[in-house]
Amino acid sequence: MSAMDFTALCLGALIMTVSAALTGFAVAAARNSGGTGVWCEATVLDADAHREWLLDCHRARSPRQALRWIRAQAPRLADRIDPPPDAPWAAPGTVRPYEPGRPYEPGRPYDPGGPDPAAVLRCRPSDGIADREALRVLEDGGLHVLTAPDGDGLRYRLSARALR
Repeated sequence: MSAMDFTALCLGALIMTVSAALTGFAVAAARNSGGTGVWCEATVLDADAHREWLLDCHRARSPRQALRWIRAQAPRLADRIDPPPDAPWAAPGTVRPYEPGRPYEPGRPYDPGGPDPAAVLRCRPSDGIADREALRVLEDGGLHVLTAPDGDGLRYRLSARALR
């Protein structure tokens, strides 16, 4: 590992630690501030290690705003899990579909044959029936959860619950 790689790794770990601390403060402040609204979270759960990481959170004023947040977060999280080949942050040709044992062929979509959490998250924003059901659950004070498992024991979750 070069000195540059080690520095980048350390800087990344520091940024993640500071980000987690600031997010933790935001979570505590929003949960303890009282009042009404809807608490939204984006988390990753490692079922094997029984650990959960908070990726993002938001306090919405209404169930409709909470669902808007989830609709916006779902494709954003999907792009972090499985970046599209035309990701603006990647140099052209850096990100491309991959299938073990088979060379990459431009234009051929990748079919992993297993759980695809990014596909689950990308399909969610366009599901009108799920939105109506989620809105009803949130208006009744319940919990709405979208879970997208992968094949390695991780579960990506977007959730919203009424604060009362």
